[in-house]
Formats: sequence, structure tokens, C-alpha cells
Amino acid sequence: MKTLVLGIGSPFADDTAGWLVADSLAQQAELTDLIATGVLTIATEDRPGLDLLCWLECDYQQIYLIDMVKTNLAETGNIYTLRAKEIIGFSGMLSSHNLGVSPSLALAEVLGFNINNIEFWGIEGERYRPDQQISSAMLNSVSKVVKELLNKLIKI
Repeated sequence: MKTLVLGIGSPFADDTAGWLVADSLAQQAELTDLIATGVLTIATEDRPGLDLLCWLECDYQQIYLIDMVKTNLAETGNIYTLRAKEIIGFSGMLSSHNLGVSPSLALAEVLGFNINNIEFWGIEGERYRPDQQISSAMLNSVSKVVKELLNKLIKI
């Protein structure tokens, strides 16, 4: 089963969460063979917007998207795991990106892309400006997400 882990973010504070998860997973010895054989692709994107559709065009049977979210509903570090269709139109999830994951997935669905194979991991963040540092709560949650995804990935 071809699988993609895509860390989404920007170089600013808590918004680096998706990148940190992807980078940490890419360094896990347990995943070396899966990456080398092309079964697992781990990548990062800087605020992909509609470029997310390019990843969806590839022949992945499972896609994990990881990004910081700001819902104002929970504390920093809260982890959300949702299927793609669950986040489409969810107005409580804000993105620091010009065109976030939710509208990009909504467009993908309208265009006929299969989005049933997408699992979104959002980590509640609060800091996303260039003058801020990543929060300790975000770093703790990044570690948790890495462990949970590693457990899923070693089974493919």
C-alpha cells in the first residue's frame, strides 16, 4: 500500500508542527525500508494551498496530512484526527495559510478526486508569527503524533 505523510506548515513557531512530525518520521529507523522501496513517501509543504491537489493526483492508497490548526475551541497542543470529509466546511478550523486544507479538500472532492483515503491530523496552535517561538505544548503534541503515526506506519 503506497502511503504519503505530508507535513504542512510554515517556518513560524507552532506552524512548524507538520514539518516537525514529517522530519521526525523520516528519521525513524523502523521506516527506512518502507521509504527506500517507495512504499512510504514523507514530505513537507510550505502552505500548499491548491498545490495540495498535486499530491492527491498521485497514486497513494493512504494519505496522512499533518498541520497546525487554530480552532479557539481547545488548548494549544490538542490533537484532532479527522477523515477528509469531516473537515470540509468545518468553520471552526482556521488555517494560517491563504487557502487552507479544508477548502482545498472541498475543491478536490468537487473535481472528482478520491479523498476517502485521507486522514488529517491537526494540532491546536497559538503561535504562527515570525517573531514567535514554538510553544512547549506544541512540541509535546508533535512527539505524541510522531509516536501514533509511527505505530500506524510500521504496519503497512
